[in-house]
Amino acid sequence: MSIRSFRGSIACAALGLLTLSACGSDDAEQSSRHFRVRIENVAPFQQLKSGRFDTKVSGTSPGPLAPGDTYEFSFTAGLNHRLSFATMFGQSNDWFFGTEPQGIPLYSSDGQPLTGDITSRVLLWDAGTEVDEEPAVGPHTGPKQSASTDGPGIKDSNAMVRRVGTRPVLSSGQTFAMPDLASMIRVQLAHDAATHRFTVRIENVSDDRVTLNTSEGIKPVRISPGVWTVTAGSEPLFTEGQPDRGQGLEAIAEGGDVTALHTWLTPLNGVATPLSPGVFAVHNTTAPLFTEGAQDRGQGLEALAEMGDTSRLASALSTTPPMGVSASGTFNTPVDAAAPGPLLPGHAYEFTVTARPSERLSFATMFGQSNDWVFGTDEQGIALFDSANTPLAGDITSRVYLWDVGTELDEEPAVGPHQGPPEWSLDTDRTVRRVPASRYATPLSQHLRVTISEAN
Repeated sequence: MSIRSFRGSIACAALGLLTLSACGSDDAEQSSRHFRVRIENVAPFQQLKSGRFDTKVSGTSPGPLAPGDTYEFSFTAGLNHRLSFATMFGQSNDWFFGTEPQGIPLYSSDGQPLTGDITSRVLLWDAGTEVDEEPAVGPHTGPKQSASTDGPGIKDSNAMVRRVGTRPVLSSGQTFAMPDLASMIRVQLAHDAATHRFTVRIENVSDDRVTLNTSEGIKPVRISPGVWTVTAGSEPLFTEGQPDRGQGLEAIAEGGDVTALHTWLTPLNGVATPLSPGVFAVHNTTAPLFTEGAQDRGQGLEALAEMGDTSRLASALSTTPPMGVSASGTFNTPVDAAAPGPLLPGHAYEFTVTARPSERLSFATMFGQSNDWVFGTDEQGIALFDSANTPLAGDITSRVYLWDVGTELDEEPAVGPHQGPPEWSLDTDRTVRRVPASRYATPLSQHLRVTISEAN
């Protein structure tokens, strides 16, 4: 072969390599896809917890309170929580003892728990669902309703939930001199600092010989079973000046039956935690954010898990990307918001990533009302293509988990006083691990929904 022919062969070979290289680059570009990831906070919870009280202390079966009898119930609650309850004034048509619509604050502004006699914060309410008659005398009142010949009584002409004053005007136009509320009911609150547990004690303090004076003489006072809720300041049972919502308060106010309202409230109990801004990575190797069973790497996941701060982890991923990470970033602004902020129930974050076959997605976002928990993928991430290189699409919530980063001791979500900044005691198990159902049993799907689709 001549020198010219040899050089020509080399040139052709080089041209072929360049052509293959260019074609390979085009193939990679053509095989990449843009994905839109949507993270929705779908928590349905409207109160932290609720319950019923229907059996007196030392009693064995449900029933109303006679003088000297007491109901008790307990719950844990956090610094921003309020107590609401409702229990029928048994001698009325539709009156009930209860709190203000937003409930009673369980802690003062300086973090001190409310304790002692809180009867002064209890009111007598008219549910506005039934005609008002003289307590224990009218033919449709609680004590006489079962013997009524024309049913339970007609609807109240004023259908609004309202306060019962000291001299309420009855439907007949007459007034009635109500006994002082504190002569009928006493409500006390105790608190255990070690467990953050409150105990409520509702006592019938009336005297059947003197308390309720009617046109038919002295009548007994009875207090029915009731329901209670702990909220962060909503109006869980009623709104003053609005009609009853038809969720079961009427059944308590007219007959002391707690079943309907208790049933309505129960599915709405839970931690409606916000989600924090988060961090994501696209990668083709494992464990870009953490390694399950190992300690946090000190690159910023702790700040995200404890305070919802994405800056350190995002910076670490962008300035010194772990092996295999092709892209990373943050998501911090709800789709209907103009500025960054936490993700509240009913809202969503969205972000877009570009990936090639063999690449995966990892992300993490803080469970806001925890010490150091995050929602996120496992250390492998979520494959964005299947074995046939078909892009992933649809609901991927089942591939997301709740993780304990292992940097702070855990407390009951939304209740513990040390959640969020500042830091406090170190976790005795310093490893990143999944939060077990024994620690937090609420299904992840009741907190968030994660979907993925191809983006233009």
